[in-house]
Amino acid sequence: MIRFCFTFVAVAIFGLTVAAQEPEKNWKELVIPSKERTFDFKTVPRGSVPEYQFILHNPLQETLHIGGITASCTCTTLHFDEEKTVLETYDGLAVTVRLRGDMFEGQRNSTITVSIDKPIRTEIQLNVRGEIRSDLNIDPRDLLDFGNVEIEKGQTRTLTVTYTGVNTQWRLVDTRCENKFIRADITREPAHVGSQIFRVNVSVDKSAPHGIINTHLILISNDAESRREIPVPVRATVGTVINVRPPALSLGIFPPGESSPTKTAILSGTRPFRITKIECDNPAVDIVMNGLGRDTLSRIYPLAISYRNPAEGEGAPENGIIRAAVRITTDVPDLAATFYVTATIREKENEE
Repeated sequence: MIRFCFTFVAVAIFGLTVAAQEPEKNWKELVIPSKERTFDFKTVPRGSVPEYQFILHNPLQETLHIGGITASCTCTTLHFDEEKTVLETYDGLAVTVRLRGDMFEGQRNSTITVSIDKPIRTEIQLNVRGEIRSDLNIDPRDLLDFGNVEIEKGQTRTLTVTYTGVNTQWRLVDTRCENKFIRADITREPAHVGSQIFRVNVSVDKSAPHGIINTHLILISNDAESRREIPVPVRATVGTVINVRPPALSLGIFPPGESSPTKTAILSGTRPFRITKIECDNPAVDIVMNGLGRDTLSRIYPLAISYRNPAEGEGAPENGIIRAAVRITTDVPDLAATFYVTATIREKENEE
């Protein structure tokens, strides 16, 4: 086993207690900001099942217990880790909502209720809406997935948009995307009886860096204002990408002066790579590459992580949350990963 030495950098400890002085409204804002609780699918073509992901986050000292997550309308389906009912400090949960354009038509609205039992009993409302149109069809239906794209090579895929409505002047006129590495251009097919057909050539630019692209390409028609935008989910994995599981590793709760149990984080890449450096901004966090040497070329790296009882002068708090950032550097240019390790130091309660 090889141990890496770490350079100490002062770490800002972010801890927040749910107490009487913190209003419930502000507490909910920390779990998910109000501006992130609503998503509008706008125009949904017939047969499509677009999705959107809400992220719940626990930045609090207390653990957060989720009692249940439900939707008010059968036009939406929910997908999340149902076994993950407890969120530790800095932990998160993704809730994916899909709008069933394959089963419904017309304007649809759904409220997703997240019931929380602890540290306080409350509910958070998430909302999605969209108009499912029978006069529009897109191929591929749900997602434009580029899969793995070689670095500096780029890739192009084609969307086919078919309009079968009564407006003979209907056109796709423009596109936009918040991701600058996604480009698109529109061509119109020769006229067909009863339909308008458009090809949209969508490209991942060859200058796109290593990483995962997860965005929406907005197709813009000359339709009425409320029906003009058609979001299309776009995904791509550019070059080698490192995934860290879990992205925030909690070492649990233990008293001052004691060490934590050892837990494992798994680094996995879309192709083999070498770890050249591991840096952590808290010197009391130990990280060991289990059974792997410095020159190992692998796609998967298990890291054994623990918080040891720090020596005098290393700045461990008597009580509170430890939050450490771990940065992984590799032999692939511009390919790195950062994840977080947390622990809670707390005195044991006196037993009566």
